[in-house]
Amino acid sequence: MVQDPQDAAFSEMPRMALNRSMPHHVVHLAELPQLLETLVLQPAGEAMPVPEIMKFEVEIAKNGKTSMKDMDAIGRRSVLTCPECNGVMWEIEEDGDLRYRCHVGHAYSAEGMNLALDENLHRALGSALRTLEERVALTERLRKQASERGHNQTTDLWARKKAEIKQEAEVIRKAIERAERKAARVGTLANNENHSRNAGEADT
Repeated sequence: MVQDPQDAAFSEMPRMALNRSMPHHVVHLAELPQLLETLVLQPAGEAMPVPEIMKFEVEIAKNGKTSMKDMDAIGRRSVLTCPECNGVMWEIEEDGDLRYRCHVGHAYSAEGMNLALDENLHRALGSALRTLEERVALTERLRKQASERGHNQTTDLWARKKAEIKQEAEVIRKAIERAERKAARVGTLANNENHSRNAGEADT
């Protein structure tokens, strides 16, 4: 059961679920309570054995800690760092799918990891742009101060510095705009693919 991505506040989450599985139901948020009520009243199916790796990872999530040696037993150390704690991440391959987990409990699918890294990059670019804009304001203040004191060489120095910083800020601003356009294109493409697949399943 997956919420329709077009109905979700954060469409990436249900979209990932659709891409990773074949759900029996794809519904709007308003339909979920009634669907849940219907499903829980159905007879329970046969109990399925729980894989040992799942038990192990549930314990990690519950306790928030494990040893690196134990993590080495279920995956291989990745070159990626955890978006939340900046710790080492282990890459775990299961049934052809990749996922990542750090030894304090943070876990991501490969798609989720990609989104988290995109968010970190966006925050870093935003922070860089804000800092550069603050430096533009400061250098302008210093330029005016030097001009008022009749220090012509210093005035020119701060003016050149301000121009350089404004160019750097423009580079970052354009990078942010490109990233936002790319994210929008990827989201549109994924939505189109999901709707095409759902329409095909409905026809069959």
